[in-house]
Amino acid sequence: MAFATLMQDPGADMAEAKDLAERKYGEQGSSRTGVSIALTGQGAGAITVTSMWDSTDDCFAGRAAIFGDTEVQAYIAANNQVGVQFGLSRVRNEVGNCEGAYAVAAVATATDHSDEAVAEVSQHIERIFLSQGINGARMVQMIAAGENTGSYVNLFYCDSVDSYFAASQAAWADSGFTSASQRIGASIVDRLISRML
Repeated sequence: MAFATLMQDPGADMAEAKDLAERKYGEQGSSRTGVSIALTGQGAGAITVTSMWDSTDDCFAGRAAIFGDTEVQAYIAANNQVGVQFGLSRVRNEVGNCEGAYAVAAVATATDHSDEAVAEVSQHIERIFLSQGINGARMVQMIAAGENTGSYVNLFYCDSVDSYFAASQAAWADSGFTSASQRIGASIVDRLISRML
């Protein structure tokens, strides 16, 4: 899963941006393309385009073709769009339906990176978060993302941010979840909220 973060004019047509991203990334082989606007953090107001590829080589070849496309170049120029960050991650697990009005990214570090640790945490996420109104969750491990390389991002997709915070509170009150988190050395280091387009 690739994350491309961009800044552009505040008045840019976001419906056009979403349509353009989905069409152009899809034409190049992205199996899922999402566009979101950051609501919190230092990058509040930034646009993030996420894309899913069969391989890293496919991702870079696809992005080269996308940014060489005249329609994309015209949109970039018209809206003063500037890329500010790009990162690659590996999807470790998904549960539920990873779509919704909002995406909450809980950035975490851990000392146990085993498949068993991922499976255990994912079971707790499915048990606790999905029962609290979260549509779905995707766990990714950042593999080439600057200072975030090696960290995990748990992406929670929901239609209400309140449901995320209720689920998070329930998780940290759950002995199974907290003991698993302690055992694998997990620590939340950042949390970002975005509105999906």
